Order: sequence, then C-alpha cells, then structure tokens
Amino acid sequence: MDFIDQYDPKLVGMIVSSFSDSGPDIVFNNTELADDEAMILAIKGMTVIGLDNPLDLIENIDDDEERRSIIQQFGPFPVKDRETLRALAISFVVKAEESSDHRIRTFGRFCVLFLIYNIEHTRLILDSYGLIEPYFNIISRDINYDKDLKSSSLNNVFKKMNMLFQGVLPRVFTITDKGVVKELIGKEIMHRDVFLIADKKKKKLHIMLADPEMTVWRKHEINRAASKLNSHLYRKKLVAETVTELEEISNLLKRYNLSVEGISQA
Repeated sequence: MDFIDQYDPKLVGMIVSSFSDSGPDIVFNNTELADDEAMILAIKGMTVIGLDNPLDLIENIDDDEERRSIIQQFGPFPVKDRETLRALAISFVVKAEESSDHRIRTFGRFCVLFLIYNIEHTRLILDSYGLIEPYFNIISRDINYDKDLKSSSLNNVFKKMNMLFQGVLPRVFTITDKGVVKELIGKEIMHRDVFLIADKKKKKLHIMLADPEMTVWRKHEINRAASKLNSHLYRKKLVAETVTELEEISNLLKRYNLSVEGISQA
C-alpha cells in the first residue's frame, strides 16, 4: 500500500485568491465550491485579513526574508451556506513586477490561501495549528512572483499541506529547561540536549538524549513532558523509545533527513 494512502485526506480542497490590478481574483480552486461561492469567501477573507495585513508593512519587496516574515494565518472561518465546511486562511505576498499599479509593484501582490476542511476534522486540523505557518513558509519558497501562482505549483502546495494534516510527516520537538515542549521546524536544527521525533506512521516517539552528562532530574522532566505530548497530541498511540548513544542518534537524524549542530553533518 502506498505511504500516503494509509491515511484519509483531511482537506477537501484549497482556494487561492490574489489582489489583481482590478480587484480580488481566484487563481486556484479545486474544491466543490462554485466560482461565485469561492469569490464570496475570498472577498470576505481578504477584507478581514487585509485590515491587519497592509501591504506597506514591506519596506523592500526584493528582500525575500522580509517578505516571508509577514506570512500569517487566520481562522477557522465559516463558509457561507456550507455548514459542514470550515476554512483556514494563510496570507502572503508575491512580487508583481509587471503590474500597472505602482503600489502593487512597490509592496507586492496580496494573496490569501484558504484550506477547506470538513468540520468533523476540526480537532485534527487544530492539533497542527502552530505548524501551519512555518510549514507553509518552507513548502512555498518557489512561489515568489505572481507568475508562480500557477495550478501545478499550487496543487503541489495543496498535496503537501494535506500530508501535514494526515499526520504522515514526522514532527520534531525539544523540551525547554522549564519542561515546555517546543516544536522545531526545518531541516537544520541548533544543538539541544534532547530531541523528540514523533513518527505517527511508525507509531514511534523517539526520545533522543544528546547530553551524556544529563542529570536524573532532567531525564525525569523530559519523560514527563514526552508522556504529556504523546497523550495530548497522539492519544497515547505512540510507543516511546529512549536513545542515548550519539551514533544511534545520528543515524536516526539521517533517516529523517535532519541535521543537528554537533551531532550530524549538513
């Protein structure tokens, strides 16, 4: 059986709207919503979001890090006349060098992506709420200009976002000195004394203790925090495995395509 097919998709579709020179425009819609329904959602969402996300927040549109720093998420929103559906919105800005509107050329083209899901999946979607914005930042790095808002690129974003909510992507966490679980995003990670890799597909919670001189008190704190994570986020369905040997930790990181300063090579 294929890796992805083991899990039911949680998203029923995605709508992407952009603020064209003449007003809001739907550039992608693979949902069951008709074009006029999608436009109603786009106008409502862009109006609400636009109040908190003015284009002139960007001083230099050519600075990709600055442009991406204003990515925000909103919602869930109700979908008009669709009681069983909800929408999460992600706002972002792309460059628009060929726009006839000077302000859009200067500050970029405002876009909103709507993730549409059945209300029954609300809990599962919100479990990943804190991961949505940074994950979208990573998977959308090839979308920089308005010409990049094409069906093939956006369909790829939709597939990857669905993977996030399906739970097929391993998630990496650490535990702060105060015992708080913190999620880590990206391939390259700064060194810490503990890493948790939650692999829902393999039903494993790898607890990697990277400090050979860790105190017993710290180990107890880590185990308590890992147990709470397993209980609250994964309904106690993961089997915890503690790893202390650096070579074994390095092999696990390599398996999950992660690089940690001081443990593995980039």
